[in-house]
Amino acid sequence: MKHTVKATWMRGGTSKCWVFERSALEVPGFTVDEVLLRLFGSPDPRQIDGVGGGSSTTSKAVILSPSDQPGVDIDYTFAQVGIEQGVVDWGSNCGNCSAVIAPYALKHGWIEAEDGLASVHIRNTNTGQLLIERMNLDGTQSAAFIPGVPFPGQAVEIGFLDPAGGTTGQLFPAGDRLSTLQVAGSGSHPGFEASATLIDAGAPMVIITAAQAGLDAADFSDWPAQALAESDRLDRIRRAGAVAMGLSSSAEAAQRAIPKLAIVQAADAGGEDDFRVMMLSMGAPHPALAITGSVGLTMAARQPGTTIANLLPTAPGEVLRMQTPAGQIQTWQRQIEGRTAVGTTRTARELAEAQLSFDPVALPGVQVTAALADGALLAPAAAQLLDDPPPHKRRTVFASVAVFAALGLGATLLGGGLLNPPATTADGDYAGETLELVIPLAEGGGTDTWARFVGQEFAHSIPGDPGFAPVNEAGGEGITGSNRFATSAAGNGTELLVSTATTVVPWVLERDVVRYSFDKLEPVLVNGTGGVIYARTAAGVDGVKDLVDRKKPLVFGGITATGLDLTTLVAFDLLEADVSATFGFEGRGPVNLALQRGEVDIDYTTTSSYHSAVEPIAEEGTATVLMSFGQLDENGSVVRDPNFPHAPTVVEVYEQLHGHAPEGPKLQAYKTLLGLTYTYQKGLWAPKGTPPEAVALLRESAHELSQDPGFNDKAEEILGGYPIVADEQLAQRVEDAYTVTGETKSYVTALLKDSYGIEIN
Repeated sequence: MKHTVKATWMRGGTSKCWVFERSALEVPGFTVDEVLLRLFGSPDPRQIDGVGGGSSTTSKAVILSPSDQPGVDIDYTFAQVGIEQGVVDWGSNCGNCSAVIAPYALKHGWIEAEDGLASVHIRNTNTGQLLIERMNLDGTQSAAFIPGVPFPGQAVEIGFLDPAGGTTGQLFPAGDRLSTLQVAGSGSHPGFEASATLIDAGAPMVIITAAQAGLDAADFSDWPAQALAESDRLDRIRRAGAVAMGLSSSAEAAQRAIPKLAIVQAADAGGEDDFRVMMLSMGAPHPALAITGSVGLTMAARQPGTTIANLLPTAPGEVLRMQTPAGQIQTWQRQIEGRTAVGTTRTARELAEAQLSFDPVALPGVQVTAALADGALLAPAAAQLLDDPPPHKRRTVFASVAVFAALGLGATLLGGGLLNPPATTADGDYAGETLELVIPLAEGGGTDTWARFVGQEFAHSIPGDPGFAPVNEAGGEGITGSNRFATSAAGNGTELLVSTATTVVPWVLERDVVRYSFDKLEPVLVNGTGGVIYARTAAGVDGVKDLVDRKKPLVFGGITATGLDLTTLVAFDLLEADVSATFGFEGRGPVNLALQRGEVDIDYTTTSSYHSAVEPIAEEGTATVLMSFGQLDENGSVVRDPNFPHAPTVVEVYEQLHGHAPEGPKLQAYKTLLGLTYTYQKGLWAPKGTPPEAVALLRESAHELSQDPGFNDKAEEILGGYPIVADEQLAQRVEDAYTVTGETKSYVTALLKDSYGIEIN
């Protein structure tokens, strides 16, 4: 029997939330936990069969009902729905999602505006916190912007009334404004002491300095990427804080959502910020700031002797200015209705109204567990609401695999079940396992498309037919997810990293935010691509001779000099072409359009987009195809690309322009980058230390797949005719290609600095 649930999809601050009226979640036979997990599509890293967005900021539920409490208009319960785990966390509030309450209540007639002002009193049932929200409806704040959101929304002023001690009963649960935590060791990492402010205001929070987090030497813009490299250390600090605050009996038992962790650093003297801060949400860097966390930060800044107060040259005024990764966020502390209120302004916008559905199909002999934990919001047997959950209670849905079977969750994604034993993988059979591909870039791009196609086909070629789970960990131009993989990937052959030019080039340049190294990874398979350089005919370019001795340089349109564009820049330098560059385009598509409009003169494209983006304008005479990048053969020589047999390579063009073959550091740098970013552009990698038997099995399976005519027919469009390479020479071939000499690194670094003003750090 299909069940439908009415819901409204809203953006609140920097989060997206599904808003439910409490009665809508009364589904006979199921707890609220079960209903939410099924609606959101959990457990699944992509939440592909539900409405979750695959990240902590998009897997949130807001449950509302009119309140019968004196002086309270709305009762609000917040649920953080697990993504990869079948868990619903009820232990905290979400301040960003709180912003949707006033607009929702006004639209549905739960409150009324007076004199152009809507005001609503709210009780958060998770923590007992009282909030007051106000919206100015005279039109002056109907299109406000906030950091972290590119579009405007209705401004909502959110104030937390008397927020101190909402969860633990004390502003400083450990007793001191600055506590010394005893942080347990982990694996080969010893334990240590950490100094932190443990505060309970808005939500329980551990506040540490950048030095304690290991980020003091990094530029603030690099913190999100650097933090993932320190994720184990940071989580151990957070868990030690949970024990010291009385939120958990042990570090192992600490919840994932509370306490929150904030990392702070003094702002530059004379600047517009009071201090810098980055928060972690469910272990990942928050794109802006959790509003419940901002409350604790605001109060901590006004308490002498705290981590933040010790950073400030003077006590803050009514408004506090915090620099976050997304921009400056301002908070305030004032008296409202005779009570201390701490708050900020967020924006909210309704995205959609929907009827969500799920169709639980019970397997024979399977009974859905009636009560998975005490204090559940919904008793399935009676389908009646119970009392509100007490503060910081966490309820999980680990009662049985039968629950998920009954909810229609397939076993393929889970690799045979939630309770499978650890992977053996060295026995020549992956039966019952799940092959997880970590894709360090966003969904929908070329690398994501490639990884999902290759990964699905690859998984089916492995003995035992394991499940397949692609996981996108976007951020930092591919560095964030790659860093995380390097520090915490499973070393049993079940978790592989997807690489592409975007992640290879920062490693070549030895950027200090990079924590991964390809010489510490085992190649499983590699796959290449090709590309061409073309120019605008109206810029006076009929052939390669027009690249040199120009009165006015050609303008190259770039995305970033430290990504795939770098190979093209080295090619221009090798050819001694008269080319300048402008960077900042969002993709090759926008550059192509800019070239057609006459805003840039020269560009490149990869094989996959050549036929749609370049071939038509070349045929009509708008553009001239000058050369291909070429390919490296087995001897390391640059040869013609089979997809562009009539286009000369960069090396051939050099000979045409200068009358002799190129040589020296520039040629070596070009060949190195050609191999890394084109001939072996994409790859799958296992951690070093993965059992040799597992690596060998994966390579053999990939090689067999590459020889399969059926696969190659299907792969023609996505792979562009470039074969998957996983033969017996793979390890040596990749080792040769990924050996970057000091001379090449020095040359590339100097080129970026001297020609484009870019210094690598």
